Amino acid sequence: MVREAYRMFFSRHDTLEVVGEARDGNEAVSLHRELKPDITLMDLQMPDKSGVEAIGEICQADPTACIVALTTFGTRDYIVAALRAGAAGYLLKDAGGPALLAAVEQALDGEMPLSSAVRRELVRDVVDSAVRERPALPDPGLAPRERELLTWLAQGLTNQQIGQKMFVSEGSVKQYLSHIGDKLGLKSRTQILMRAVQLGIVDPTELDPITGL
Repeated sequence: MVREAYRMFFSRHDTLEVVGEARDGNEAVSLHRELKPDITLMDLQMPDKSGVEAIGEICQADPTACIVALTTFGTRDYIVAALRAGAAGYLLKDAGGPALLAAVEQALDGEMPLSSAVRRELVRDVVDSAVRERPALPDPGLAPRERELLTWLAQGLTNQQIGQKMFVSEGSVKQYLSHIGDKLGLKSRTQILMRAVQLGIVDPTELDPITGL
């Protein structure tokens, strides 16, 4: 019934097409390999294989996969596990239609769509991690402009807004983020910010709990 509701919702938008549906985690992995969708909405509680396991397996096989968790579970453990597995975003199912459409567009544009409650949990997790003993991490060799970008990213700015602050194009911002991710060995914006906190590049107390991450 839930899948049918989402299918009907997306069918009303000409720019989007549902190319496949999966009943469980195993089927999600198999269908993603076969269909290679532009974006996948993944529930987390599913039979046979959880959504987190499916996300990890898909992203390991296809690092370019764009998967947004769409679930009723907004606790820190679920959020962190899904994002560490490679999810490109995390939405709660109570998000309205406009928010869901905006999230799909953001994810496809390389942004990190997150429900407000999810952002707050992530900020708490980052702050709690930062107050613990900081692990000894090697210097990733980030350039001054890359470090500047991270400070703007921590304030919750979009790629377009960051470009305006740095006087570069939105495409250049994406390229900067890609280079930073390569240096840190990470993919998602949230993972990059969490590592920036660990490295002392970003002050966790400056992360915006509403628009940050």
